[in-house]
Amino acid sequence: MNTCKATVRVLLAHRTYIIIYLVLMGIMMFTLSWSQIVASNRQVVDTYEPAKVNVAVIDRDKNHGGIADALRDYLSESATLIDLDDDSESLQQAVASNWTDLIVIIPNGYADRFLEAARSGEDMPQVETVTSYASGAGTIGGMNVTGFLSLTRIALIGEHAHIDEAELKAWTERTLGAMNSGEAGAGMPANPNTGDTGDWSQYMNSSSTFDINSLPQGTLTDLTMDDVHDAAQHAATTAHDTQVNRPVSVERVVSQDEQDAGMVNPVASGFGDTMKTALYPLFLTLSVCVSLVARVFGAGELRRRLTASPVAASIGLKRMGVLCVFALLICVAYLLAALGLTIAAGADPTALPVAGVAMAFGSVCVFSLMCVGCGFMLGEFGASDTAANGFANVFGLLILFTSGIAFPISMMPDSIIPFVKLTPGWWYTSSIDAALGVGMDGSNTLGWLNGIGIVALYAVTFVCIGLAVGRVRRMRPTNVAMATTQLAEA
Repeated sequence: MNTCKATVRVLLAHRTYIIIYLVLMGIMMFTLSWSQIVASNRQVVDTYEPAKVNVAVIDRDKNHGGIADALRDYLSESATLIDLDDDSESLQQAVASNWTDLIVIIPNGYADRFLEAARSGEDMPQVETVTSYASGAGTIGGMNVTGFLSLTRIALIGEHAHIDEAELKAWTERTLGAMNSGEAGAGMPANPNTGDTGDWSQYMNSSSTFDINSLPQGTLTDLTMDDVHDAAQHAATTAHDTQVNRPVSVERVVSQDEQDAGMVNPVASGFGDTMKTALYPLFLTLSVCVSLVARVFGAGELRRRLTASPVAASIGLKRMGVLCVFALLICVAYLLAALGLTIAAGADPTALPVAGVAMAFGSVCVFSLMCVGCGFMLGEFGASDTAANGFANVFGLLILFTSGIAFPISMMPDSIIPFVKLTPGWWYTSSIDAALGVGMDGSNTLGWLNGIGIVALYAVTFVCIGLAVGRVRRMRPTNVAMATTQLAEA
């Protein structure tokens, strides 16, 4: 009983390590697993709805030709319109304070220049735009503005363009003659019985057989500002036409990679990820604390008295028993925290397989025993606080980054995969996946036994190394008595 109390007092004396490694590190790992649980249980909508950008339209042309109102109507489907005064102070403040993602300025006389460009066939005049410096949303909004102006131009020209029927008939006869003679569009001859001239869509889409410049030139009737107004309204109407702008549908397809990630049972996947995160805080806490307890009981005169005691073996077993109970309590607390985190994320805990949860808890217990064995080995080596902390952090990070928790194993180079499978972290995480059936039809008991068996072999290895080193140190004791000064008469 005195041994048990002494072990507990040593642990409480070093509670700083428990607070830092177990509590604080545990909170950090819980935060990471929380994001994974929430993401895996988030409902996927059937349509894609992009975020709207904030756009301000400054009209300096007094809505001539209805372009400003039509532009606002067109952008209202994909953007949030912001009212902004047309003065230098408001514009500068909007740009500097990032009130809007895009400012569109329609200059004075723009509708007249737009109409003249359509008549002469020149390039379309551009409006002035100011995009936000904070994101690329303004650039996307600018593309929508350009799309509206292009649709307006197409509607304006398309509605009033005319081609001479005689020229069109002559061009058709020349084209059909070339097709039938094989000079163009070989393999598409006209049917002499039905007069079918073949697949015109394939013929016109072929750049080797169809020259758009060979089409007869069209002419425009006298365009007016009313025509510009009608074209702008037509372009704005297309933004609200669901037959033209169909919503992007989301097809739910479960790929093999998603199955491996546990998307078949997202609740089990999220719970398993939380149990996997126990790897790092468990290893840091148990390896350092067990090492400190072993070093305290193996230092100086206390070690000599314990070695000379007739019940030295039972004292050591009691000490290790207390440490194992300490590890078991941590495992139970982590299991309860993982279940609570799963429920808090809105997941249904009844979707978890009971046998899988029990096997996952067994994996955590076996891994904690390995951590205790590693701490025992460090204590038998007589490692100081600095050495024990250094080894625990370096080796803990190694097993963390090779376990697949930080990033998937598939992202690692192929040359590193064999080395990854030599670390206990990979076998610990794979045993949890096998226990919960992540990426499988159900729990894989054989795979779970393989995983925890190899982790247990690591624990046995650490204990054996510690026993061997402890025996060597006991066979070669050092003088722990304080040096004294002796005076001799001359």
